[in-house]
Amino acid sequence: MPAIFPPEQEEGLVRQFFAGGAPGFFVEVGANEPRTESQSFHLEQAGWTGVLIEPQPDLAAKLRAQRKAVVCEVACSSPERAGTTMRLYVAGAFSSFDPRLAVTGVRPEKAIDVPVRTLDAVLREAGAPHPLDLLSVDVEGHELEVLAGFDFAYWRPRLILLEDHVTSLDKHAYLTRAGYRLIRRTGLNGWYVPRAEAPALDWTGRWQILRKYYLALPFRVLRDAKRRLRDRIRFAGTAG
Repeated sequence: MPAIFPPEQEEGLVRQFFAGGAPGFFVEVGANEPRTESQSFHLEQAGWTGVLIEPQPDLAAKLRAQRKAVVCEVACSSPERAGTTMRLYVAGAFSSFDPRLAVTGVRPEKAIDVPVRTLDAVLREAGAPHPLDLLSVDVEGHELEVLAGFDFAYWRPRLILLEDHVTSLDKHAYLTRAGYRLIRRTGLNGWYVPRAEAPALDWTGRWQILRKYYLALPFRVLRDAKRRLRDRIRFAGTAG
């Protein structure tokens, strides 16, 4: 069975993963739009509850208006940054803590300062149950900082969806050390489950993961470096 699927199959595969159980609890870090490309909206429609974390004020307001889940208007980061503010660079619905938004092919329209807390603190204040059922983290390159403020042993999500362009193995290695195993990819999202509960992959799935995360990595790093340089040159030429 393949281990890598297109993004449009993600919702169905997530429902299949949790099939047969009672409605669960989701946490979506970097919730963004209430419905479009949401990792959790289809679960909420099926009776799930959860927490949506989104630092952009405009998007947080839309989430409150259109979703039933608890909305936390805050950025999640490492314990060292908790209690401070961070500058968020915004271009439409896209945002990043990296001012070099040119690497994504867009330029920042504005910058806002947002409050910072650890994911642990947000979940405890929201009264989230443990273990969690689904944790989705999509924060445009800030994923490792979010996970640094998350107690894996306490929350122990049944499934973690982690955005990863795989230009390094840092995120994959972090989750592996935390006791999780990669079992699937849908689009840009890696699927991680507790190692003891991970299903065995057949040779097709193992080959796809090996190729994606290891064999193709040097070529992806080179391609990403070229794209970054090209975007910097393009935006430098249009500055002013």
